[in-house]
Amino acid sequence: MFEIFKKSLFAGLGLAVVTKTKLESVLEKLVDEGKMSRDEAEKMGQELLESGEKQWVDFETRLQETIKGFLKNMDICKTTDLKKLEKKVRAIDMRLKAQESKEKETAKK
Repeated sequence: MFEIFKKSLFAGLGLAVVTKTKLESVLEKLVDEGKMSRDEAEKMGQELLESGEKQWVDFETRLQETIKGFLKNMDICKTTDLKKLEKKVRAIDMRLKAQESKEKETAKK
């Protein structure tokens, strides 16, 4: 499921690159047509890109919070929790094997 979200984010980044390219193209056209000076176009382009970047960061933050809330409500185990549990199971398994080995030695006597 996380993979779907990751792909969506990468698709959004791709869209951002395309949007930047398109924005530069449109601004260049406006400069060529004399509807805007190069300085105005650069300033506007920078403002739009900064605004878009801020919106993207805000979107990512909200998405991460939504995903975390979604996963928390699903009561899904974290990888760190699973690793701790695996470590405990291995320790218990080793104790059981040691106990079985002692019992076999006692039974032989």
